[in-house]
Parts: sequence; structure tokens; C-alpha cells
Amino acid sequence: MQNMDFEAHLEKVKQIVDALNKENINLKDGLKLYKEAQNHLSIANSMLESAEFELKELINQN
Repeated sequence: MQNMDFEAHLEKVKQIVDALNKENINLKDGLKLYKEAQNHLSIANSMLESAEFELKELINQN
């Protein structure tokens, strides 16, 4: 999962949200998917923060 890029993590979250919106999902599977989505969002957020830090450093170098 760590080898995925930012966009892949967001796409996976979209897929999970679609799955969670299905009416026939049971509680156990829903919670599992929710946790998986949280994990993907956390990783994507870290990637975004890292990119923001790199951008600020580049701007400050000039």
C-alpha cells in the first residue's frame, strides 16, 4: 500500500466510498472498509504534507 502514489490512494478511497454507499453491506464489512479508507487517507495526507514541505523549501531557496 505504501508503494501507491497520491492519486491511487484517493482513487481507492473513492472506490471504498462507493462500496459503503451500497445498501446491502453489513456492519462488519462496512467497518473494515471504513478503516481501510482512513488508512489510505492518512497516507495520502502524509504525502501531501511532504510535498507541501518540499515546495516551501524550494520557494525559500530562491
